[in-house]
Parts: sequence; C-alpha cells; structure tokens
Amino acid sequence: MCERGIYLRKAIDMYVRQQGFDHLQISSQEWKRVELILDILRPFKKSSDRMEATKRPGIEKVFWIYESLYNELDRLCEVMKASHTTETEWIQDLQPAFEAMRKKLTKYYDKTALPSVYGDGMILDPRLKLYLMSQPEWSGGHTGIFSAVGYSTACRKRYLELYQKIDHHLTESITTRKRTHNAIEDDDFEQMVSSLPIDIITNEYDAYINAPRIQEKGLQLLDIWRNHTGSALPHLGFMARDVFAVPATGAGVERVFSRSGKVETKLRARIDPDTTTKIMMYTDMLKRQKRAIGMNRKLVGIGEYEIESNEEEPPLEWRDDWFKTRKNMQAVM
Repeated sequence: MCERGIYLRKAIDMYVRQQGFDHLQISSQEWKRVELILDILRPFKKSSDRMEATKRPGIEKVFWIYESLYNELDRLCEVMKASHTTETEWIQDLQPAFEAMRKKLTKYYDKTALPSVYGDGMILDPRLKLYLMSQPEWSGGHTGIFSAVGYSTACRKRYLELYQKIDHHLTESITTRKRTHNAIEDDDFEQMVSSLPIDIITNEYDAYINAPRIQEKGLQLLDIWRNHTGSALPHLGFMARDVFAVPATGAGVERVFSRSGKVETKLRARIDPDTTTKIMMYTDMLKRQKRAIGMNRKLVGIGEYEIESNEEEPPLEWRDDWFKTRKNMQAVM
C-alpha cells in the first residue's frame, strides 16, 4: 500500500487539489514518513517473498533469513536512538513496534531448533555447508546440539541410518571375470592391501563435508546437485532430494486452497474432486508454458498473446530505481 501510494503520489496530490479535498491533502512531511516506513518494511517484504517461494527450494535459506531480520531490527533500533531531527518524537514512537517485531520473530525462530530439516537444508547446500554455523556470531555457539558440530553430527547420523544403505541402482553390476596372470601372482600383495586400515572418510557425507564448498556464481541449488554433486554422491543425493522438497512455509499450500476455491464455486458446487485436481494441474501446466489465458494476457493477433503488467503493483523498473536512489536510513531521518 505504501509503495503504491508513493508510485501514485503526483496523481493523488493532483486529484485531491482538483476535487477541493483540502482536509485530505498529504503534506510533504507526511510523504517522507510514508517513504521511511517503506524503507523499514522493504527487508521484511523481501524475506517474506523468499520464504513463500515454492518453485525452487527455500528451506536452506531459513536460518540466514532469520539472522538477516534480527540484524535489520538491531540496526533500526540503533538508528532510532541516534536520531536528532524534528521528527525525533514520531520516530521514537516506532521503537515499541520494533520490539514487538523482535518478540514475534523470536517466537517463530525458536520453533526451528527441533525440526531437523532446517539444519539439514543448510548443510546440504554445497554453497554453504557448515559455513554460516561456524561464524562467531552464530547464535548456537561453538558447542552443543545447535552448534556447527551438533547440527553436522545429527545430519550425519540421519544419513547413515536412513540413506546410506539405499540401493541407488547406479553402480555397475559386479560380473565374474577370469583373473589375469599378474593378479594370480600378486595374491599376497592383494591380501596386504586389503588388510590396510580404512581411511577416516568412509561414507558420502564425510566426503561431502570435507570437500571444498562450490563457489561458482549463478548456479541454482538443484542444478548443482543434478550436474556437479549428485552423480558422485548418489546416496546423499536422495537425502538432499527429500530435504529440499520441504517448503520453507505453508504459503504454497494456502495458495493451492485459494485457487481451488476459484474452481469450485457456488455455481459448480457438485464438481468432482478429481476433476478439480485435473483442472488445477492443467492450469499450472499452461502457466509454466506461458499459455494461460487470464486477466494478465491480451490478444494481439490470431493465436498470439502478450503479457500485461499487473495494474495493482508498481512496475518492477520503478521499484528498483526508487530504492536505488534512496538515501541511507540515517540520512533520511
């Protein structure tokens, strides 16, 4: 709402003046307050969009997002305390809101301690592994179950118990072959090799953790596992597949229920559930192929359509330019 208001600021001011609604005129100072609120809310909006995404994995971002939001709240509190402008009184009124936001954030962050999927998701991201957990500012400390060692130990245990023994059908079948002459003569040597102690790295998880993090930019998480990691670590790949299939939030499921309500209307109350499912799956397929016919498409020729922008949202180009030209928070206040 704040963003749409700023985008339509000139139109709103002109309309109010033309209609003679002087009591509704928004002052320049009030517009600055709206801009400040938009500055404050933007990081939380971006985090919300990340958490609600369902087309690609997002579970590996949860801890990082929480950490980013905590840092943002701490920064805002410091900026508020250091403010010495004519707006100091109004700005200080925001302090209780930040404290309430931090309290709410802590309530949900505490719930991520017990489910294993959040820690496993971050560890199984080849770009992260244990990096964030090993940083000094990590809230789980250096020891204990919520430290890097604790999360890694628990993840390794789950891998060994649930995935290591899975038959992945990727290894070549062992065929009986006649031994060569040299192999027969070297039976003693082969026995000696077999008697050597086994290296510490004995499974795919240990090999994965000890390997360098993948630092190539522009790679998608699923593409990394599909092209770079999965073939060498097939058992761990099964674990990654299960973990990354878990959505970070239930927003995707809620959207599915909302769409089903548009299919089963009062005029189609007796539609079969199986038919509803097929309609929704077919619609999703059309959207992926950019063939869906809706309010955001218009006919420009025979069999040709072009995508129209969503009139309820400001253009993406305007949004990016506006935030790029914004001053830093301290200067704005």
